[in-house]
Amino acid sequence: MGRVVRVGTVGTSNIMRIIQDAFKKTERMECEVVYSRDPERGRAFADEVGVTEFCSDYDAMVSRDDLDVIYIASPNSLHTAQALKAMQHKKHAIIEKPAALSSRDIESLHVASMENDVYFLEAITTIFMPNFEILTRLLPKFGKIHNVEINYGQSSSRYDAYLRGENPNVFNPEMGGGALNDMGIYCIHAAVSLFGEPDKLLYVPELGPNGVDVAGKLTLYYPHFEVKILTSKKDNPGTGLCIDAEKGWYRSEGPMNAFTKCTAQLNGQDISVDVQHDLKMNRMVWEMTAFRDCIFKKDKSFFERMYHQSMISARVLEKAHVSAEKGEIVRA
Repeated sequence: MGRVVRVGTVGTSNIMRIIQDAFKKTERMECEVVYSRDPERGRAFADEVGVTEFCSDYDAMVSRDDLDVIYIASPNSLHTAQALKAMQHKKHAIIEKPAALSSRDIESLHVASMENDVYFLEAITTIFMPNFEILTRLLPKFGKIHNVEINYGQSSSRYDAYLRGENPNVFNPEMGGGALNDMGIYCIHAAVSLFGEPDKLLYVPELGPNGVDVAGKLTLYYPHFEVKILTSKKDNPGTGLCIDAEKGWYRSEGPMNAFTKCTAQLNGQDISVDVQHDLKMNRMVWEMTAFRDCIFKKDKSFFERMYHQSMISARVLEKAHVSAEKGEIVRA
């Protein structure tokens, strides 16, 4: 691999606009080509974000010798197949959350990565934010955890169209849409990163006209406490994370994908936990930098940590949907 990580991207949604901006702000990462099934859309998007090339043939893109990474930001149900094909062509795969909708698919991605000596990495900004890293170091000092609440939701720009009878991807069950898969996955990753895999869980969804979850309440049961998660794509239930513990408390009042506005108290004293002062910085730069370094250094230990994080989160996600179908608590 050369001095720069050379990337081909999949998708032309709003999130890809943020991703393209992050490439520009991350040293030694460059997007060489954008892919869209629609050639006209691909051409227009490439022009908009300042990328020279576009293509509408995914097989041709992953076969190129001048790309190191394929960044996948397609509908959720397409992630696994596209990532597998990229890795089979010796390309690393960075996959927008959720990397996959089942633990079986995560395992298939891991097998492909081992067989082809490449990595797959799930893009989940929360766990790379400097404020979140401070929380992970602070957490053991809090002592016994009493209560945890994590909320993330917002009204989708496609919600009105969905209510009119249209079927946008974010509300289409066949595309892996829904509140938990889209917004709730940030909360799941935060809980898994901080507390590990729960013993049991219960997901109570609010279903839309086509049966997709437009909002929901997920409870993760740990041996001595519960994590209560509220997520929505139909409205804004408030965002952030709240931890109450034996020796202190922690609050994050910003959106979970950026993890801002953090305050904490330990042993009765206020402590400094908010270091993300440049709120205009692209929130994806921290994870892009980590992914770039993993690829350059061939950091297998980092990759394995990411794999286990993705595997546990995928198990929680799929068990949550099982819980919703059964209407009961299930083991994680």
